[in-house]
Parts: sequence; structure tokens; C-alpha cells
Amino acid sequence: MVEGLERHRRAAAGGVVRGDQVRWAGGSEESFQIGSVTKVFTSLLLATYVVDGSLRLDHRVGQLVPELSETEVGATTLEQLATHTSGLPRVPRELWRRALTRHPDPYADLDHDRLVASLVGSRLRPKSRPAYSNLGAGLLGHAIATWAGGDFNALVQERICRPLGLTAPTVRPTAEPPGDHHRGTTYSGTWHFDALAGAGALWSTLADQLRFLSAQLEPPAGELGAAVRLTHAVRVPGKRLDQCLGWLQLRGRDGTLLWHNGVTAGYRSFIGVQDGSAVAVLTACDRSVDAVGIGLLKGLLGD
Repeated sequence: MVEGLERHRRAAAGGVVRGDQVRWAGGSEESFQIGSVTKVFTSLLLATYVVDGSLRLDHRVGQLVPELSETEVGATTLEQLATHTSGLPRVPRELWRRALTRHPDPYADLDHDRLVASLVGSRLRPKSRPAYSNLGAGLLGHAIATWAGGDFNALVQERICRPLGLTAPTVRPTAEPPGDHHRGTTYSGTWHFDALAGAGALWSTLADQLRFLSAQLEPPAGELGAAVRLTHAVRVPGKRLDQCLGWLQLRGRDGTLLWHNGVTAGYRSFIGVQDGSAVAVLTACDRSVDAVGIGLLKGLLGD
């Protein structure tokens, strides 16, 4: 068992080491909700359209979602959504009330009409530094899907998963087993997403996360590889933490870490890439696995 996962009833961990995929804990094909790791896929989806010339990073939201064209939110660019610099709040105002009541499925019924209605009168507080926004990332995915005349899940399958050989990532798994609370109880259910699927809806397996990470280490040929590299480019530099498209980049004495984590009800995830190696840790428990993932990467780099 990987150190730090002893108290996790259901977890999986693996890495990409010198080009080879390895599994250290759990099953390769077991499904986990990866939460905000979805944002990396959402930004890569955007990058595929930027590379093929269909969209630009400076395209405005209102150009993709006509109902928002005359609003303050409609003037926000796709790059601002992908880098958390739009000034949008962390979540829609409706979700703050749900958070106070510990709603078991807060994102479930936020569909297109309700999202638009929430955004029409929204006031933005643009900042030069990123201010993390699930709303912004979710809007990015929904805006792209609305513009493309499709479904977020279908677009991710078509433009990312199938070309990379990923079979599991989906917003609608065939089974949705609830995860565990760190105190030992099991959640009553899992989170579901509608219009804000791009913020955290995807479920995946360790096997597919390792395939995805392999593509980060060695981007494929052609436009998809160019899109992968585009997501790695720093868009908003910081003192130590830089914001890329979806990805976060942490610079330290041990090198540069490209990473993201995820949190939903009863699920946690971490993926990281550093100096030619990569790690993924997934768990069906609300106990963080960030330290586990970083520890595994440090162990690889020390070998």
C-alpha cells in the first residue's frame, strides 16, 4: 500500500516513469470522480479549437453564448475563464445558499437557462491575479459546447479521449458508487453536473489518467499535441505559482511541477508532472491525496 493511502477504503495510485506506466495501489479500471482535474480537460478542449483556428483565446463569452452578448459576463474572454482571471465568483450565487445547507448535490440542476439567468446581472471583479472560479471553468466548458452545438461530454470524447485512447472519462458513468467521509461514514450520493460540467463532472480510471499523463510528457504529433503544449504555457506568472490553461505550475527548489487536484463529495484526486515523470492518485474518500501525490513524485525524482 502506498504510504498515506492506508485509511482509504478505495483508492488507486500510479505513475509514468521513464515512459513506462506503473501501478502502485488499487485497480487500473476502477472508476473515480476526478472533480476539478476536469478543468485540465476543459482547457485542453479549448486549446484544440484554438490550434485548429476555430476559436481564439481572446474570443468573448458573448460570441459563443448569444444570450450573454450584451452583459458584463459576455465581455469576458475564454482565456480569462481558463486562467481564473475573469472576476467571476467561485460559484454561482445560488450555490452559496446550498453550501450553507450542505446540499447533497449542489450543481445538479444548474442547466443552461438557470446558468444564463444567474449570469445576466452578475457584476465582475477582474483581477490581475487568478481567483479560482468553478463558475468560470464551468462556463468555459458550457460556452464551447453551446457554440459547437453539442454536448460537453461528447466533445471531450471526440476531441480528447478517443484520439488519446482514453475509454473511461465521462460525466455519466454506468455506476456511481458514493465515496466515504474521512470520519468513516459513506456519502448518501455523488455530485452531478449539468451546465457546469466543465468545472468538475468527469469520472475516470487510473489507467486512463496514466494515458493522459503520458500524453503530457510526450505530446502526440499533430494538432492535438500542439494543443497539449499550449495548455502547458504560462499565461499568468506568479511568484512561485503560475497559472497555465487549466494547469497550475509550481516552481520550487526541486524543479517545476505541473499539477491539478480535484474535490467532490466523497472523492479526491491529484495529477502531477515533473521532470519527465508523472503521478496520478485517485480516491473515493474526502481525505486529500495531494501530499500523497507530491510525495510519490519526490520519490521518483530522488531515484
